[in-house]
Amino acid sequence: MSARIDLRDIVDRIRDRSAGNEVATYEQGRVARRSFAELGQAVRTTADRLRAAGVEPGMRVGIRAPNSYGWMVHELALIELRAVSVAFTADFADTPAEQLCSKYDLALMLPAKLGADTAIPDTATGPVGAPDPEFERPGLIFSSGSAGGLKGMVLNRRGIEASVEAFAGAMLPRHDDRLLLFLPMSNFQQRLMYYAALWYGFDLIVVEPVHLFRALKELSPTIVIAPPAFYEAIENRVANLPVRARRLARAAGKAAGLLPAAPLRRRARRAIFAKVHEALGDNIRFMVTGMAPIKRGTLDLFQTMGLPLFETYGLIESGSVALNVPGANRIGSVGRPLAGVQVALADDGEIIVRREHPIAVRYFECAEGENERTFVDGAVATGDIGRFDSDGFLYLVGRKKEVIVTGGGEKIHPAVIEADIGACPDIACAVVIPRPSASDLAAVVVPRDPADVQAAQRIHQFVDRLNAQWRNVSVGRVVLTDQPFSLENGFLRPNLKLDRTQISKHFAAEAE
Repeated sequence: MSARIDLRDIVDRIRDRSAGNEVATYEQGRVARRSFAELGQAVRTTADRLRAAGVEPGMRVGIRAPNSYGWMVHELALIELRAVSVAFTADFADTPAEQLCSKYDLALMLPAKLGADTAIPDTATGPVGAPDPEFERPGLIFSSGSAGGLKGMVLNRRGIEASVEAFAGAMLPRHDDRLLLFLPMSNFQQRLMYYAALWYGFDLIVVEPVHLFRALKELSPTIVIAPPAFYEAIENRVANLPVRARRLARAAGKAAGLLPAAPLRRRARRAIFAKVHEALGDNIRFMVTGMAPIKRGTLDLFQTMGLPLFETYGLIESGSVALNVPGANRIGSVGRPLAGVQVALADDGEIIVRREHPIAVRYFECAEGENERTFVDGAVATGDIGRFDSDGFLYLVGRKKEVIVTGGGEKIHPAVIEADIGACPDIACAVVIPRPSASDLAAVVVPRDPADVQAAQRIHQFVDRLNAQWRNVSVGRVVLTDQPFSLENGFLRPNLKLDRTQISKHFAAEAE
């Protein structure tokens, strides 16, 4: 690890690099590669053009564009100018630019498609914010709240730097690493990671989601950070193998895990699951999942395949909180707290995070009372319920707001029940919902193979066995559906978490 990160110096740092790190992306269907020094020069040129367009320190400039090299160039140029970036998510795609400029006091809205040399309108006019000589508040962002609504947050430069340092200090990136980013850059976690790559010196691969699997195979990343849906898609590829082949591969992978030497284990698993390793570029050394719960079975499978997948936990308000790493990985947990992060549990189990510098200092747009409920006495009340084991590993139990009270008065954390049900190999996804007229619950289940006519019987038998094991809870109705939980049908929110309210409404009649 090198000198402590200072976001204000990041452009100087990348311009002065003599090492051979690069940014790779796709442009017009082809791979485009640029050195960090070239990126730094493009940022300086773009900063000059923004300055000529009238952008001054403290002005707000909106960005609403898909992932691209140009997105990164313009955002870094705004940092160089000490202007305040306002990154709009896809939720704002249909909102006229004029309306956004008026509502959020923007001096300028950048074009919807950003290349490194995109023409910038010379119309930057508008209020300059309060004096901020140390550039403590570099941007505004939007994030999907736990109830599905958008929240606007004011970023804190020192918190950004602290979170990047803590995560990189645990991950220990190398100069020859290649980090793949494919989620929208309006998702601030993506920018945290490219700040880390630029500061500590390792390669970046920046693509849109549509090019994800092509980038994996062609550009061979070593580090991938993705939501559970990505890893579950890989799991589904294995699950779609013929039954005999799938069982043999899993058994062989587990047997390989018993070999005495780590190099032997790696080579054996690589040979057994060669097609999966090749599809991922055959060079993975660190995979991270967060943003939503992941199935225990998915984590177990990746371990069996010899693919290093680790769970993490964090939120924009506080930054990265905990991470599993090689040598300190406990499957089912989200790892131990990172350096500089203090985690306490309230009386009701809510996770309270305290660090000297959180990423967000407050909401500027949220539900009534949410600022007061979240930012409490210098700490962040996460709304997540957790527990620690005796070795200091943190486990997530569920969301405080998602607790189900059954007709019998029992309080149930649905994520715990869903994890048990999701262990069934025939199930791709399961969501527990209340049955208002009954004292038990219903489970909405997406079978892994809807065409398997025997799967329904096995799923019901699996749930019956769980009912016999659980205390104070039971699932009295299993609703099978061939509708995957997705953004398109509204069952996932933009942050890729389940929209439990929508799922409950949609399947209410069948649950009864």
